[in-house]
Amino acid sequence: MTKWFVVGISGVTGSGKTTLATSLNKTIDNSIVLNQDDYFFDKKDKRHTLISELNHVNYDIISSMDMEKMYNDIIKIIKCNNDDDDKTTRVLILDGFLLFDCQKIADICNLKYFLILDKDECIKRREKRVYDPPDVPGYFDIAVWPGYINYKRKIQDNKYLNNLINYIDGTTNKDTIYQQVHQSIINKI
Repeated sequence: MTKWFVVGISGVTGSGKTTLATSLNKTIDNSIVLNQDDYFFDKKDKRHTLISELNHVNYDIISSMDMEKMYNDIIKIIKCNNDDDDKTTRVLILDGFLLFDCQKIADICNLKYFLILDKDECIKRREKRVYDPPDVPGYFDIAVWPGYINYKRKIQDNKYLNNLINYIDGTTNKDTIYQQVHQSIINKI
């Protein structure tokens, strides 16, 4: 029977989550990546929360994403790729900036990583990116950074979850981060 090992990679925007997930996927046989960014509700979806002073949707809160669909997709992957004759361990890599804000997804993860940055580095990295829709002036200070601080605080206040998370400085060399996480996964599987 196929055994699944699930790795969750979360943290602040621009911290290197997707780079890490992609690198792991390229080098770990029998691995796949599921990205939380693929679960944003459509731009015109009425479930979004509008930031009235910016006249812009807040994409930096968990309610902007269909986390039930993501959870169901994770379960489908684990069940559909479960061959009774196959003894292979497969690795499912979950990548998302609010990943552990969904408790049932956090509970599935065998290893949990959280990449952190300070505010100045986060701004610098975010300014190099293109978003659809684009950030409006003031969005970072009103939504992105406060959303990250609230998410991080929520995780740290959950003592059980916090003790299971490996925090990583996102300014560390990306190859060093990759080696550290890759070795931990290989040791576990």
